[in-house]
Amino acid sequence: MTKIDLEKIVQFIISESVNLKNKYTKEINAKVEYCDIFSQDGEEYQRLTEIVNECGKIAHSGPTGNIYSLTEPIKTVAGDLYFLKIRKPDNKLRFRGDADFDTNYQKLKQKHLNNPNFELIIREKFEMLRLSDPDFDVMTCFSNIPVRKWV
Repeated sequence: MTKIDLEKIVQFIISESVNLKNKYTKEINAKVEYCDIFSQDGEEYQRLTEIVNECGKIAHSGPTGNIYSLTEPIKTVAGDLYFLKIRKPDNKLRFRGDADFDTNYQKLKQKHLNNPNFELIIREKFEMLRLSDPDFDVMTCFSNIPVRKWV
């Protein structure tokens, strides 16, 4: 696996997350804030981690994987990506990854909280709405605090 392979995975996740976001919201021009690659197995996790360590530094360590601050952003259909997480393998996650978008969170939450495709997730440092659809291999997230402000 190479840096180009990593970038292709990121671009796929963000492109599909944009399509999912645009299917359910009017946040058409929302910029990407963060991307999370869900490693398929231990070997892929190891390879992705080695590559991303060459592209940036760890901004936050967590039990499911590290968030990296990239030295050079990855160009995507939703803008430049500066924060990337490589998630440890988890058999419960059928998705390839997710992307977080910068939006007016409170407005979005009020509008979509009762939609069954949106799930409210409460974390220690933030909360988010997670959007999923069985027709997509990704999820889309919207956080009340952007990753860049808490890592």
